[in-house]
Amino acid sequence: MPLPENVVAQLGKEPPKTQGWAGGIIMFAGGILFLAVVIWAGLQFGYEPYLQGQLTAEQSKVSALTSSISSSQQAQLVNFYSQTSNLHALLQKHVLVSQFFAWLENNTEANVYYTSLSLTPDDHAVLAGNAVSEADVNQQISIYENSPEVVSANISNVTAPLLPGQSWTFRANLTMAPSLFLGASQ
Repeated sequence: MPLPENVVAQLGKEPPKTQGWAGGIIMFAGGILFLAVVIWAGLQFGYEPYLQGQLTAEQSKVSALTSSISSSQQAQLVNFYSQTSNLHALLQKHVLVSQFFAWLENNTEANVYYTSLSLTPDDHAVLAGNAVSEADVNQQISIYENSPEVVSANISNVTAPLLPGQSWTFRANLTMAPSLFLGASQ
């Protein structure tokens, strides 16, 4: 039995070609390129002019505000800001001796009293003190050495009493932690 003519015609034709992987990659890359060009054009011709307009509007507001304030008021404002800034810097470095006195009160042995105190700008305190007994002097030295606010303690001139009823004397050179003298903002 012979084949029908339409089947013979179809067999004689070449089958249609399907798209391969190379064509798919080219289509994908072309799509990405098209999307990138559309985004660039939108930013270049749409968003950039919008931002320039906003910038111009804000600059005109600043110019209007600047022209509404007289030059003498501007000078007063700059002067006030300068004073405030300088005061802030000064107060941050201001030494608060009252904190040191509170520390000294809390860290002094009951049988010890001080006859002189000298404070230096580099956080040193030089104390001359009297104590009732040698044990009180030793206890006061131990308090200095165990205090976290004392960086270093140098005790000198510990002198025993010459006559009964006199006190033991000592001299303490203390290097204090800077935070003890600075305000709470530090």
